[in-house]
Amino acid sequence: MKTDIATTIEAAEKQLRQRQFADTLRILEGIERDHLCAADQAYLALLEVEARLYLGDYNVESIILGALAHYKKTTDIERFGLAKFLHGWLLITKGEHFEAREVLLESYAYYKRCDRITDQARVLNRLGLISLQIGEIAQAFNQLEKAIELYEQAGNAEASAIVWKNLAGLYYSHGLLSKSIETYMGLIERRREDCGRPGYFYSNLALPYGLKGDIGNALKFLSMAQARSQANLHEQGIYYENLGWIHLLEGDYESAEKALLEGLKISLEIAPESALISQIKRRMADAYLGLGKDNLARQYADEAMIVAEKINERVEIAAVWRVYALLAGRAGDESTARDWFKKAIDLFAMISSRYELAATRYLAATSGAYHNGERQALLYLAREYFESESVTHYVEKINAELTRVRRLPMPRPARRDGQPPKIVAVNAAMKRLVELAEHVAPSDMTVFLTGPTGSGKDLLARFIHYHSGRTGKFVSVNAAAIPDQMVESELFGYKKGAYTGADKTTTGLFEEADGGTFYLNEIANASLELQAKLLDVLETKNVRRLGEREPRTIDFRLIAATNHDVEQMIRDGRFRPDLYHRLNEIPLMLPPLSARPEDIPALVAYFLRLSGVTLDGDGSHAEFDRLARALSALEWPGNVRELKSQVERLVLMTEGDIGRMLDFLSIGEPSERERLAELLAQTGWNRSRVAEILGISEGAVRHRMKKYDLTPDDHS
Repeated sequence: MKTDIATTIEAAEKQLRQRQFADTLRILEGIERDHLCAADQAYLALLEVEARLYLGDYNVESIILGALAHYKKTTDIERFGLAKFLHGWLLITKGEHFEAREVLLESYAYYKRCDRITDQARVLNRLGLISLQIGEIAQAFNQLEKAIELYEQAGNAEASAIVWKNLAGLYYSHGLLSKSIETYMGLIERRREDCGRPGYFYSNLALPYGLKGDIGNALKFLSMAQARSQANLHEQGIYYENLGWIHLLEGDYESAEKALLEGLKISLEIAPESALISQIKRRMADAYLGLGKDNLARQYADEAMIVAEKINERVEIAAVWRVYALLAGRAGDESTARDWFKKAIDLFAMISSRYELAATRYLAATSGAYHNGERQALLYLAREYFESESVTHYVEKINAELTRVRRLPMPRPARRDGQPPKIVAVNAAMKRLVELAEHVAPSDMTVFLTGPTGSGKDLLARFIHYHSGRTGKFVSVNAAAIPDQMVESELFGYKKGAYTGADKTTTGLFEEADGGTFYLNEIANASLELQAKLLDVLETKNVRRLGEREPRTIDFRLIAATNHDVEQMIRDGRFRPDLYHRLNEIPLMLPPLSARPEDIPALVAYFLRLSGVTLDGDGSHAEFDRLARALSALEWPGNVRELKSQVERLVLMTEGDIGRMLDFLSIGEPSERERLAELLAQTGWNRSRVAEILGISEGAVRHRMKKYDLTPDDHS
């Protein structure tokens, strides 16, 4: 009896390894389990659960929980690791991604204890897919790459190829279409496309081609997918879904409807509450939008949302919100359309679905729900992505739309107060950033500036304000400088007598920015209390002074800035995710000076002119060229701010003589102690200012002062 069971289990394992899941289940169904020992019953349960999960049958919770209960009482950590892995997989299908991650991490720990390298890789593969779902893209890439490394270390080329496919899919999901195609084609060159599910491989390869507008290649690979999917219902469902999507991209909505209905019929036979059902129904809603059948579009969008929310399929949730936005726009309800578009844009941004984000921005801009400045901002942001991936058909449509938008009158008068802030840009990427900033300036959308200390965030904020057309003030506030106990009075103001010491009515900083721009620098240093109050004001556009009952409606444009990794702060619980996504409507990232070396000579010339140094005459220009080369060869951890400080210092020490500046530089840079002492003296021993110039923390400045025994008395 024992021998028969062992042989049968071995046969089932073999079919499972060969991905013959239906055959695996047939073998398992033929086993009489009543007289088996608990260990054999538990292991057969694991084999059954795995085969059923692969086939899209997720009604296995009681089976896996029973197996877990058994292995929890044993010392068999290898199979306990497998039980945890399968439980984590099941939780993923239910949309419980954070719970799934915890369970899979336990599985990974058990597999490490028993040194199961290939099983560790298997868990990392699933963890990578979870990280994609919850928007932790960098983590997803790390986990999949580590899984590939482990599989290759174990010499398992077939499993490694399967993870490479998942990595190609991750590139696609992240909007890296060219990288996705390159990875898929690399597998074909290595003859690894048939590892695992070949129909699924070619069906997915068609998608990045379709999004790039290469419909010919997309249909070619879909045809190859169909030929390899005849024996697998799940792959047939995916084939018809993707065929429908390609027809949608072509604008052939009738063919899309036909293909999607076929995919839906097949998929309902497999798993009526799977991600595939949600995707197909949402795409049917898109098809009916194209056919002008709005009632059917609404029906299928609602049905897709029910499934997507149940399994927390966030890409589909955001895509359904986009359908709702388009339906509201058609009905003439601009306010509701904007609300749905904003929700979709925020979620696509949060999960780093860059193609869908750009496409949604384009659809929002052309929906009629946005005014001229906002349309322009959305179009420029969309074009930035589509240009990066050479999605030329979208770039052409956006350029045509921008030409039309620019002919329309601006909603506000242009500013006339003085010269615009000067931003020096020779570097191509920096020039594109400045162009983008100028064109998004007239919108009311929030701008989020990121980049290292000294890279020019404050200057860019003033540049955006100047070009916004807003006639109110530019109010700059350092979030770190407002104590918690003063948040209310500083930001909202107060009425005379509101509290002890309130001897006059005072306007808050929000009100001061009415009609203008509120620039909140160092937003990452804002307390959670300030974050909550800021979010409320952004949502309501109302403030109420302390001591007053009635709120005041205000109109300001918010620009926020930071040099911190806010996404990591969100993971650490130190920054509100809802505020982050509200701030991140127009994200602009300033590069470090090291990434724009072409700008250094132009910056040096500009700073010299600001300091009164002229560059007339051939000799002066030759000396300047040598000076610019010498300065370009140095590192600038404090970025543009540090370069400016250095140029000012050279001018001060040489009275503007460029030749002497060269001599000074040729002597060699001063020691760290000498440089720190000079900066402290120049700033009146302002440690905060020195920290800004050097691009380090104020605590680091204090540490170096102590290290070098520097005190004001030494230089009095």
